[in-house]
Amino acid sequence: MRIRTLTILGMAALMAPSLSAGQELRFGKDGNVTWEGEVSGLQDVSTAAPEYVPALDPTTTEIGIAPGGRIELDHPDHSEALLPLLLDREENRSATLLLGGGSIVSETAVDLSPTTRAALLEGLLTEDPSGEAFERKEADFIFGTLITLDMGSIFGVRLIRFFPRNTVFPSPTTPFQNDYLRNFELRIHDGVRLNEAGAPALGTWESFVTVTDNPEPVTSIEFDPARYLRFIRLRATEAIPFEIEKIQIFGEGYFPTVQYLSPVVDLGNPSNWGQIHLDRTILGDSTRTNIVIRTRTGSDATPIVYNRREVGKPNAEDIPFSVDNPEEPMSRQEFLRLPVNGTQADPWERGAIEADLDNWSPWSPPYSIDQAVSPAGVRNTSPAPRTYLQFRVDFSSQELFSTNVLNGVSFEFTRPALADALVAEIFPREVEAARDISFVYAVRAQVMPGQEVQGFNSFELSTPGPVERIERIEIIDASGESLLDHTFAVQNAVTEGEGDVRITSITDGGFSVRFSPPIQADDTVLKIHFVSRIFAYSNDFSGRGAVEGTDAFQWIQPGEAALLDEDDAAFDSGVTVLSSGVSSIGLIGGFTLDNPVLTPNGDGANDLLGLRFEVLTVLGADIRIAAFDVSGRRVATIFDHHGDSGPYAGDKYAGLNWDGRGDDGDLLPPGLYIVRLEVEGDARSSTAARAVGVAY
Repeated sequence: MRIRTLTILGMAALMAPSLSAGQELRFGKDGNVTWEGEVSGLQDVSTAAPEYVPALDPTTTEIGIAPGGRIELDHPDHSEALLPLLLDREENRSATLLLGGGSIVSETAVDLSPTTRAALLEGLLTEDPSGEAFERKEADFIFGTLITLDMGSIFGVRLIRFFPRNTVFPSPTTPFQNDYLRNFELRIHDGVRLNEAGAPALGTWESFVTVTDNPEPVTSIEFDPARYLRFIRLRATEAIPFEIEKIQIFGEGYFPTVQYLSPVVDLGNPSNWGQIHLDRTILGDSTRTNIVIRTRTGSDATPIVYNRREVGKPNAEDIPFSVDNPEEPMSRQEFLRLPVNGTQADPWERGAIEADLDNWSPWSPPYSIDQAVSPAGVRNTSPAPRTYLQFRVDFSSQELFSTNVLNGVSFEFTRPALADALVAEIFPREVEAARDISFVYAVRAQVMPGQEVQGFNSFELSTPGPVERIERIEIIDASGESLLDHTFAVQNAVTEGEGDVRITSITDGGFSVRFSPPIQADDTVLKIHFVSRIFAYSNDFSGRGAVEGTDAFQWIQPGEAALLDEDDAAFDSGVTVLSSGVSSIGLIGGFTLDNPVLTPNGDGANDLLGLRFEVLTVLGADIRIAAFDVSGRRVATIFDHHGDSGPYAGDKYAGLNWDGRGDDGDLLPPGLYIVRLEVEGDARSSTAARAVGVAY
């Protein structure tokens, strides 16, 4: 167990106006935090440069917002925006290949010492001439010579060029311009299909060109159009002496895979997260480029744990504490002072570098970009309340000149927290589908001893479908004493005149209630009794506490809140309700008509036929309703819709109020008709039919 010190700051009393204001961290254009982490206009907010483990060296960490250095922050056409680097067509990428995690090897140059071989090969990639070259002029070591380049990342390559001394760079003292490679094969690899060691998988190299009797000392191999590549392999196919002074690689387009790692943001005290909003521009083909955003939150300043190990001890354990201060975690600075592999003179050496999953959450699943760019934004799902926030952005593209430009991203937050945690559960947690179920939803406030909290006097519950009624609300203190037990007089609408306890909103996707006294004390439990229906196999009931009239809120976390029934098992608590039998009853839960006879004669009675039905256990189904005469001929298309699970009725969908007209727009003749409902999902479909008479 890794122990870190977390100081919880005191919180003011409920409804304190100065403590409940919602704020935003805005990165990028017109923001209050720059991409590098400079903060302006936010009180008590600071940042620290992010640490990360470089891909090629797991024994150390580096500091920076752009692992690999492929991020553009000051593009003249995209001020204050974040986007992948656009390659300069005239820039030789070989010069920075090794700095970006690339490598160059020759598997066949066994006549050279490892040190000499490495120095000569790396010299092929430098920008300026050194007077040396990689020479293959001894007969026994020419044929089959291999040079393999790993460019460290995938990017668009338009030209590869190589040459001997005294060609591109004049060098009269080394007149070997005629010792160029005359017969060779060039193989390439896109870097996608790799083995466990990160090298091209067997059989995945592509033979791009085979050259015999090459007439050009300066050999240029063009790719038109440019190709995404990572690995290049050059092989001599004849025993003709040659040398190479330089290998140059010229690119084109945006880097196709780029990551931005944000600074670690310190909000000063535990805070709650609201919505994430994103402003982006897409360059090129929107179907060939993507962007992914993830977040993580923590209760201490770094998401990384540094360990030390005792030198020479078999199976030595990782110790995450400082040598000088064993009660404190090991810092990065102290870790880097330790040797990678200790000797007999060293008591300690570097241990593992790990993600701190005791004090930090893992990276969240990717957020929906479509929701993030909408006015409503997307909910930040990382745990809260937490003091520290970090996010990362991954850019990807499958086309050279298509990319996302991240103009800005913002994170809503409120502080201080309403409680240390709001633990919630629902009961029952396994029910029948498409029938009224009486639920009880419990929320328990957790407050550390001696802490003064803001508390909450409102609760918002998100439901997977409409709520039939909200019956009752209870508040019970830690000793089991009832502080409130209120039954609502009006249970299916916003209530007025019930004082401080009332239903404040009710929609197809949830409801909110207001109550008094406010909940501020540890182990105080809020219970809400309501009736709703389930239409899918798995249904989440998320919620958040709030302070009415302010921006303060706090999301729940699933867990054991209270004993809600004799069958309520503490180990199985949560806010997810299952309906295991839903898949066996088809996609239609019910289908009813308001009346059996439609009389569209304009007298105001039964002029419209209302249709009601329920769709079960699908996400995205084709829903169609049509009327047929007794011979089976379709005479009217009533409803054609693509939708999800849930109830459907005329108060929400005007097309479910049928006026008796056929597809030609005329009233159907009097008689008996069959109204047929069909719901077609990806894997299965269901139908239901009802008879209706038309008379006038």
